[in-house]
This record gives sequence, C-alpha cells and structure tokens, in this order.
Amino acid sequence: MTKKHRKIHLGQFFANLVLMIIVALMFYPLLVAIWGAFKSNAQFQVNKWLPALPLNFTNFFVAIKSLYRYILNTIIVGVLGTAGVLLVSCPAAYAFARKKFPGKQILFMLVIGLMMIPAIMTLVPSFMLYKKLVGTNTYSILIIPIITGGSVFAVFLLRSFFASIDEGIFEAARIDGANDFMCFIKICLPLSMPILLTLIIMQLNGVWNDYLWPMIAIPTDTSKLTIAAAIKKEFLSGNAGSYPLLFSGYLVSTIPMIFLFIFGNKYYVEGLNSSAIKF
Repeated sequence: MTKKHRKIHLGQFFANLVLMIIVALMFYPLLVAIWGAFKSNAQFQVNKWLPALPLNFTNFFVAIKSLYRYILNTIIVGVLGTAGVLLVSCPAAYAFARKKFPGKQILFMLVIGLMMIPAIMTLVPSFMLYKKLVGTNTYSILIIPIITGGSVFAVFLLRSFFASIDEGIFEAARIDGANDFMCFIKICLPLSMPILLTLIIMQLNGVWNDYLWPMIAIPTDTSKLTIAAAIKKEFLSGNAGSYPLLFSGYLVSTIPMIFLFIFGNKYYVEGLNSSAIKF
C-alpha cells in the first residue's frame, strides 16, 4: 500500500469515526427517553443515564389514561387544519400555474415572500388578531393559523407541479369540452397525488409537534390543548416533575406518528423525489 493510499484510508477512518460519534450523540438521548420510560421515580433518581431492571409498565397505563383526550384533540385540529390547507392551496396553485391574470407574478412573489418572514416575528400580532377574531381557548384559534400558515408553502410546492404538467393534456381535455374546474379535478389533482400526500404528512407532523402556539392560544381551558403542549402540563406541572412519566408520555404520543410514517412512507418519499425532479 502506497503512502498516498494510507493517507486516504486514514482520512476515511477519521471521517467515519466523526460520523459515528455524531450518530451516537443523536441516538443516545432517544435511548435515554426509551429506557427512562420503563423506570420508577426511585430508579430514575438512582440511575438516569443507563437502563435499569425491573421494567415498570405502569407509566404507560398512566400516560394513555392522561393523554388520550389530547391525542384526540390533535387529530381533530390536524385533520381540519390540513383539509383547510389543501382546500385553499390547491385552487390557488392551479390559478398561479395555469391561468393568466394581471399582476400574477407580483402576487406570487408576495406569497413566496411570506416564507422568508420568521414565524416568531409575527407571533404576538397573530395572537392579537386571532384573539380578536375567534377568541382564545377554542379549536378555531388552533386550526385557522394552520390554514393561513401552511397554505403558503403548499401553494409554492403545488404550483411547480401543476405548471410542469404537459399543456397538451389540458388542450385535449378542452377539446372534449372540459372547463377549468374539470381540468383541475380530473387532471391536476390525480397526477399530483404523491405530493398532496407528502403535504398531508408534513402538515400533520407539524401539528403534532407544535408546542408554542397551543400554549399561548389555550391559556386556561387546558382540555383543548394538543399533545405536545399537554405532555408538559400533565407530567411536569401536574405530577411534580416525574421524568419517567414524561418519557412514557412522549413514547405514547409518538405511536400515531409511527403508524402514519409506516403507512405513508412510500408516498412521502415518492412525493419528495417528484418534487426534486420538478424543481
């Protein structure tokens, strides 16, 4: 082996070593949460960082009993919010992609510009606006921001898909008597199903992980909280900081997302690959 080859192998070894350390640092907190969920409070106080026996399954029964209402809240908010995003963004993206009207490019650039504004910058004004419109402690104040915020990215993504469809298909449909609505329903939506399913998964995942907005929008009626905010309320505030219960709550709350990933992974990857090709 030459000196040059030794240097290459040595460089690869250190690169792989760094990657292994990074992966370990990423996975170790997850492992701590998993085996921490099976500990009693006494076991956790004695040994926080390593597994312990015997396994304690009581935490999961407590977590399921405490969190099923909030999981249902999150499903309601996520489904209605995601449906609203698709209902708003699909026709808007079709108009930007296939129709001609004055100021289309300027309006589209303004929509895209909204993606560049940090969400934290509009947090307080948004709360003041939605509080005035629908009040706090309601499902509406959780659902409407999903629609208004999620539609911007959805329009940006769907417009590229709709614009990439061959114009000949639309011309053939118009010759057969199809109007714009029929072209939208019969051509654009079926052909864009992978990216629509990708958007659905992304929106539901965002709702499931949203912590800050529900804590602000639901200040008193905590029965309407979504899961990410409810876990803190149930297992840190209400149970004097029980970390094993907190970890078990995290694991229970991830079960719906795991099933969503299992059943939607194929379409999610297909949608991402398609979006990369279109762009």
